[in-house]
Amino acid sequence: MLLGRYAGQHVPIFKEIFILNSLDKWCIVCRWRPALLFLYQYLNVMTIVYFSDQYWPSISGVSVSVDAFKKQLCLFGCRVILFVPDYPGAEQYDQNVQAKDVYRFKSHSIAFNDENRLVCRSEKKKIFALLDTLQPKIIHVHTEFALGKIGTSYAKKRKIKLVMTAHTNWEDIVDHYIPLIPAGIAHLCCRLYMRFIYSKADILVVPTSLMELLLGLYFVKSPIVVIPTGIDACIFKGETQHILQPFDESFPMLKGKRLLFFAGRLGKEKNISFLIDVFASFFSHYKNLMLVISGDGPAKRDLEEYARSAGVADSILFTGYIERKKLQQFYSRAEVFVFASKVESQGMVVLEAMACGTPVVAIGKMGTREVMGGDSGGFMVDDDQHEFAEKVQLLLNSPEIRRVKAEGARRHAELWTMEVQAKKMLKLYRKLLETEVAPYLLEFPQ
Repeated sequence: MLLGRYAGQHVPIFKEIFILNSLDKWCIVCRWRPALLFLYQYLNVMTIVYFSDQYWPSISGVSVSVDAFKKQLCLFGCRVILFVPDYPGAEQYDQNVQAKDVYRFKSHSIAFNDENRLVCRSEKKKIFALLDTLQPKIIHVHTEFALGKIGTSYAKKRKIKLVMTAHTNWEDIVDHYIPLIPAGIAHLCCRLYMRFIYSKADILVVPTSLMELLLGLYFVKSPIVVIPTGIDACIFKGETQHILQPFDESFPMLKGKRLLFFAGRLGKEKNISFLIDVFASFFSHYKNLMLVISGDGPAKRDLEEYARSAGVADSILFTGYIERKKLQQFYSRAEVFVFASKVESQGMVVLEAMACGTPVVAIGKMGTREVMGGDSGGFMVDDDQHEFAEKVQLLLNSPEIRRVKAEGARRHAELWTMEVQAKKMLKLYRKLLETEVAPYLLEFPQ
């Protein structure tokens, strides 16, 4: 301890420490507090191990969330270590980005999902041995499957605090991946499985209050805390000349075009065919209008064929995967961001677009409804193609409405920065650990 835990103890090496006695509450006022806190954190680094079955180069919202929290918590002085599956090309990716504290384990593919992989059970012994060496203070599980089960098992056996994050409502998407099982049975199995898994956590984190309500209806026993994934304010910001100039040079086919933009995983659950139908209903009314669909996934070929059958293939650009830093160029260049998914636990891309000052038109379901927070930064609509098309055209036809919505979008996005959300997560970790650091070091105002 850097300071005595009880009032009346003398610490001669620090100056100007006054101990005040106020009935049953002791308080220490110390002008050296920043230095003391720095020394405590330096000597007591909080080590957290994240377990996730999804991570780069696999493209998903889980990969984004895990990576974002790791980076921001490390800036706060924590050590965050990732346990993730090995993917084809993962070694090269880690070398390119100079990945630190990322451990990959032997994995296998999944029969109904070519994108993701599960860590082999044979890796459990190796993982336990490595964890014994690392001595984590927190195990934070971001998956309900292979690696998550290993992490949960270790936390329970070693009596380490266990945090889980529920990124996905599997009941909403199970029909897309396992269509052969009757819907009623599949949904019931998802509910029971999620209840069983999440009830093992000391704390369950969810990205939205709607997800909190849903899991409450599943009778999950663990305490639930809402902490969304924030956006990187340094990457996603409003349009500037240095952003748009390289965009026009990199994508000359889009120069002079008016753009509608979508970004995300190309899966059936994202409802992208809805966007293609909406675009097909009015694109001929506008000169040089294009729909840009950024991302990759199992539905890409089907969507390209769907665009051809709808007669709009020449006006839709499928870019494939775009690096996150380059996504800012697309957000800033687009006049409207369009999003039709009805199963999002949060909808990060909506916030990223808003941070760049791009108005959003989206179906107001699940997490999307909560993160948009109303119509200040665009329009939330029902699952109706006519209404969706009407709002997109309203923004295309009125520069003034588009300007007002863009300003509202930027203001709203400022409330969802990664720094703000990571501070909430760190506070949760500290509370869970009931850390030995004196509370006056952590909470006394600067």
